[in-house]
This record gives sequence, structure tokens and C-alpha cells, in this order.
Amino acid sequence: MENTPIVTKNQAYRETFQRGTVVFPVQYSLCDTTNPHYDLPLHWHSEFELIHVIAGNYNIFIEDKTIQLEKNDLCLIPADLVHGDSQDKGMALYESIVFEIDLLRLHSYSPDIFFTDILNESIILNNFIPAKHTEILDAANKIFECVKHKDEETGLIAVGWMLIFFGLIKKKRLYSEKNLNLSRAKETRTDQISNVLNFIRKNYNKDLNLQDMAEAVALSPKYFCRLFKENTGHTPIEYLNWFRINRACTLLRETNEKLLEIAMECGFNDFSYFTKTFRRYKGITPSKYRTFDPAKAKEIIIDPDYLWEKNHPEENVESSGD
Repeated sequence: MENTPIVTKNQAYRETFQRGTVVFPVQYSLCDTTNPHYDLPLHWHSEFELIHVIAGNYNIFIEDKTIQLEKNDLCLIPADLVHGDSQDKGMALYESIVFEIDLLRLHSYSPDIFFTDILNESIILNNFIPAKHTEILDAANKIFECVKHKDEETGLIAVGWMLIFFGLIKKKRLYSEKNLNLSRAKETRTDQISNVLNFIRKNYNKDLNLQDMAEAVALSPKYFCRLFKENTGHTPIEYLNWFRINRACTLLRETNEKLLEIAMECGFNDFSYFTKTFRRYKGITPSKYRTFDPAKAKEIIIDPDYLWEKNHPEENVESSGD
């Protein structure tokens, strides 16, 4: 195994591309977890992110916990938190925005105190905001509605609704005070996980095993396996295979390489195991994935009501008294 330098979180799997425009740095996305091209690997970025589940159930992993979201639930992800699909991500249609918190800074006016506390991590925002908080949900819906238009006028209105959104979070105290001792321990764990994820990204095409990954962060295999599972929701081998399959998806979409060549290039020495693993993660075979037409998928995107019924069959049984 080649010696790979250990890097800090600031160097690992960070998204750095431009969100929206320079004038209005907000990126809107609509995601269907049943689409074979959909995937949200573990990553982090310096912006905040807000997720709203339109229909179905979505499970997201944030730092060291899985959050289960249902219809109209919200998930708020502050800057620099490692997050991505849970191992069982569920079936859902959800929308998200990624935005710069500086949009909301008002140059030493009252809201700045709250945002400074957030950025300094003296307070920790709740990631999970259930649908029962209807005022906050209404504000979030207004934000998403404005952001979809992508023009300067609605952008200004969106910022106003963002201020209301965070104001309601403060009013309802959907945050906690920082525990310094716990935060330092959590930061250490996060750095260890960040380092090994970066190691996997650089070495996924090699013959890696549990021992190799544990050595990359100077931990025993047993402790490393437990730490990784607690902080990502995956075993190290599961995550390695997940990453390899996602890399294979890119090659299937963007190259004409043969399937066997792609399998070998992504670290699979056994083609049948590659096919079996690909189908387990993506729901279709590699050959079918290659011919999958995203344009047609947009036309047949799963209906939110159908998705809800599929995930909540007990709520769709007609009452005998009707």
C-alpha cells in the first residue's frame, strides 16, 4: 500500500463551486431519491443548507446521527457539517437550498448577534425541524418559492423570509448551548472520519481492506470500524463499495469504456461481484444504467401522492364507517 499523507478536514471532500450567482449565492435543487442518477455522498461545504421533504420518507446522515424526515419536515445543516444520504435513504421527493449565511448579516444590527453565535458555534442549531412547527414551515415554503424564480427581485424577498425563518428558530429556541468538552471530542472524531474519507477517495481503485483504512488514521481495525459506523452510518467496506459504485456511475455516463474495464478501474476484481453490488446500490444493472435516459425520467418523476401512499399504506385503508 502506498503511503498517503493524512490531510485535515479543510482539505477533504469539500464542495467549493459557485452557488447561484455572485449577487444571489443560493442554489436550488429538486431531488428524487428513486432516480438511478440520484446520489448524495458524504460531503461538506462552507454554506448552510435547508432541506424540505415534499413527499415520502428521506433519511439523511449528519455527522454522527441519522435523521428521519417525513412529508413537510425540514432539515437545517449549518456550515462545515459532514452530511449525505443515510445507508437506507428511503423513497422521497425533496427540495433543498444551499446558501451563504452572509446574505443575512445586517452590519451590527440585532440579528448579527444571533448569527455570530451560530458561526462561532457557541450555539448549536437543531438539524431536525418537524412539520408541526407550521410557522417555520410556512416561512421555508416562501423561501423555496422565491428561490425557484432566480431573479433579483424575488431574491430580495427570499432574504426577508430567511430572516423570518431564523427569527422563528430563535423565538422557539430550536438550538442548544455548546458543550466545550463534547465539542472538542466531536471535532477530533470528525477529523478522523474526514481523513479516512479522503484516503478512500484517493485509493478506491486499489485493493483496500479494513486494515489499510484503519492504518490511514492510526487506529486499531476494531475501534476504527466502530467509530466509522457511528459517524457515517456505514461500515468502512460498505462506504468503500458505495464510493466505488458512484465512481462507476460517472464512467458509465461519461465514457464508452467496457463494463469490465470500468469495474477494474473502480477497484472491483470480480465482475460478478461488481454487477451484484451495483444493482444493490442503484436498483438496476450497470448496462441498464448506461442506457438510462434522464430526460425521460423527468417526465415520469414519481408522483408525490403515490410516493406518500407507498410509504404509508396504513394511512390509505378506507374506513369501514365511510
